[in-house]
Amino acid sequence: MKKSINIKYIALLIASALFSCTSSNDFAKGKQQLEQQGYANIEYTGYDWFCCSDKDEFSTGFKCKDKNGNTVEGCFCSSLLKGVTIRFE
Repeated sequence: MKKSINIKYIALLIASALFSCTSSNDFAKGKQQLEQQGYANIEYTGYDWFCCSDKDEFSTGFKCKDKNGNTVEGCFCSSLLKGVTIRFE
C-alpha cells in the first residue's frame, strides 16, 4: 500500500515539474512587450530548452512577425524574483 502511494506522489512531482517549466504569465507579459515594440502574430511555442540561461527557472518560446513581416523566434526568460527578459534566436 505504501509503495503505491509513494509512486503516486513521485508521478505527481514529475508532472508538476514538467508543467512548471513554462509560465503563461510570462507569455502574457512578454507578448505585451513585443506588441508595444511593433511585433505581431505572436504565437506560443512551448518550453524552449536551450534559449535561456541556467539561472532562469522559466523559458517560454515564441514565434512572431516583425515590422517588415519577417518571422522571428525567441523566448521569454524569467525566475522567481526577476522580471521577464526577451531573447531572440
